Amino acid sequence: MTDELEKSGEDLVEKAKADRKRARGPIAKIILFVRQVLSELKKVTRPTWGELRNYTFVVLGFVVVVMLIITLFDWGFAALVVWAFNPTK
Repeated sequence: MTDELEKSGEDLVEKAKADRKRARGPIAKIILFVRQVLSELKKVTRPTWGELRNYTFVVLGFVVVVMLIITLFDWGFAALVVWAFNPTK
């Protein structure tokens, strides 16, 4: 299985090198780039609706946790600065 993947990967690299050598002008390079981008996009698998919903909630939960941590640090540093620079009477 790994040999097949390595061989197909090497074939892709060799094909990309050959395509790059063929594309000499700037327009040909742009066309080659667009063609390679489209071929890579065909390999992308899209998540199902359930996976997308779950991933969205995981990301939003992580953002909320990080916001809470940063808020606590901000309050702590603000209290420290007020304590350090407040003139004593």
